[in-house]
Amino acid sequence: MLAAATVFIYAQTSKPQRNFESVVLITSSGCRTAPTRSVGTVIDGQLILTVAHGVAGQTSSQITTINGETFEAKIVAIDTAQDLALLKISSKPSDLRLPPLVFGQATAGEDAFFVAFNDQQQFVRKAKIQRRLKINTEDIYLKEKTTRLGIEAEVKVEVGNSGGPLVNKNGEIIGVVWSTSRITNNRTWATRVEAASALVDSLNSNPDSRTAKPVACTK
Repeated sequence: MLAAATVFIYAQTSKPQRNFESVVLITSSGCRTAPTRSVGTVIDGQLILTVAHGVAGQTSSQITTINGETFEAKIVAIDTAQDLALLKISSKPSDLRLPPLVFGQATAGEDAFFVAFNDQQQFVRKAKIQRRLKINTEDIYLKEKTTRLGIEAEVKVEVGNSGGPLVNKNGEIIGVVWSTSRITNNRTWATRVEAASALVDSLNSNPDSRTAKPVACTK
């Protein structure tokens, strides 16, 4: 699991350079002295998909678009076992007009993109999908064992990039990055978006409940 921090390294990408308006920077406060930074993807109107460990327990979260616009957001659904969360814009919702990314399926061997932020600057980095797998791991609190629908990818990921999407060449989000290896360079793991679909379905089945139950901060 990537630790929360504000250290970023800019990625040099090969041409053509692409910008993803739907990928936003998330800055959350409340758990630590310094704000926690993660990355999210607009998937449906005002709904943003990200990692749970970046926003769990935080008292406030703010998203920043590639144009520098900022909006307040709140957690509306969270799965601490799958390390996924959904945020919803809670301020000036009519002002946020970003095209959502649709869900796709990861295929072993395909080329993809990893999108994240260097401070306030979005970068796009080439990635290679190595394989689809089930990952035996622990929840975000490192207390309960769990299994995630995963992707193993070859791409460089730094602290603060958690939540950044893996996007295929069709512009579809196929995974949400949550961890990178400390032993093998550029070995990274993401949760497949099939797991996120269940979280979205749960939220949509109970539209009157748009506030997630409070959860604790991660260590």
